[in-house]
Amino acid sequence: MKYALWITLMSSLIFATPVWAQDCTEGYRLFAHAAGEDCIPVNPQRIVTLQDQNGLLPLMELGVQPIASAGHINGNGEQVYRRMQGYDTSGVTFIGTYREPDFEAVAAQQPDLIIASPWPAEAYEMYSKIAPTIVIDMFSNDLEVALYQFADAVNRTERAQSLEAELQQKVAELRATLGDRLDSTTLSIIAPEYQGDGFYAVEPTQAFGAIRRALDPVMSPPERTWAIDRNAKSIESLGEHTADVMFLITYDADQSGNSTSFDDFVSRPLVCALPVYRAGQFYPLNGGEMVGSAWGKIMNGLDQIAEVLLQDDLNRDLVAE
Repeated sequence: MKYALWITLMSSLIFATPVWAQDCTEGYRLFAHAAGEDCIPVNPQRIVTLQDQNGLLPLMELGVQPIASAGHINGNGEQVYRRMQGYDTSGVTFIGTYREPDFEAVAAQQPDLIIASPWPAEAYEMYSKIAPTIVIDMFSNDLEVALYQFADAVNRTERAQSLEAELQQKVAELRATLGDRLDSTTLSIIAPEYQGDGFYAVEPTQAFGAIRRALDPVMSPPERTWAIDRNAKSIESLGEHTADVMFLITYDADQSGNSTSFDDFVSRPLVCALPVYRAGQFYPLNGGEMVGSAWGKIMNGLDQIAEVLLQDDLNRDLVAE
């Protein structure tokens, strides 16, 4: 079954409600989400999101502008919406930070629909007192499923299908260009430990999860068993992740793509000893361009990976398959 069809069927199973279960008043419909089922407006007009990069962003990508959203206050004390490059958010009212939205500011917007993420856990119970509130979980679910939930909530499923088709076209073109080289190139994608000397294996959620499901590359042996594992791994075990190509996801890249965290990581003796490093095939992956719930973020990550995999002089025989 094609992946796009699988997503469509899954969306139908998640959101379809039998006629006998429809108990919403006129103008509302039953909507299944991470916190249960709630009646939401058939055509919401005053949407408030309690997350920017995981709420405001996916809606803006779908062509829907909420009236207000939580965001972030940066080091300069400025109110900003994260990961919103390319979108005009000047008409979106700031209602506090994503860590602690301002309840009264949300209520003052007189929303007809509030969209929350799973964190903080009390958001659903709290904000349901103001207006119908739904929780879309992009941290436990595949990102594609969450993106279709956003689309369904605001009647933009066709737009989501178009964006997914664009992603699938990119994947098809990359696979066609690489041919047999894709199946003979082993990848490893890890991230440095937040505070410590270890590293994390990349989870199946968020942008890379979607890329991996669509592209289906050959991963290093420890990464072939794929599950949510937020425990840091010892740097001494890095050799088990050896591959023809390794990527380190970083979040501090400057305008030229340089990353201090990448430089620090690859300066370690254990990293320098890896064949993949000695071959010059250990690369930074700009995670900042892949953060947020959006099809565009998935495609950006795919483009970064494709740029490396398409190199003609890549040594694809560092690891024997």
